[in-house]
Amino acid sequence: MSKIYAKPLPRLSGILLFLFIANVVSAVSVSYSAHNSRKYLNELFEATQVRDRTQAEWGRFVLEQSTWTAHNRIETLAIQQLGMHIPEPAAIRMVSP
Repeated sequence: MSKIYAKPLPRLSGILLFLFIANVVSAVSVSYSAHNSRKYLNELFEATQVRDRTQAEWGRFVLEQSTWTAHNRIETLAIQQLGMHIPEPAAIRMVSP
């Protein structure tokens, strides 16, 4: 039986192995970075939608407040519920301090 001896590796095989590993690490890091950027972009879109819904709700509240505080509505409630009226000019008395 003859023995088979392994041939020594070429000189550049260590460099090629290093470059291969660096290439794999680079590909994995690009994939991880793309995943994170998509995740953060989705979070941004969700936050933007929440902001838009909140602004729309705020606009409805402002409109409702302006409706409830309208001068003619307050005057109507004062006349109907409290029996108030605008005094005649002759009934107004000026008081000096």
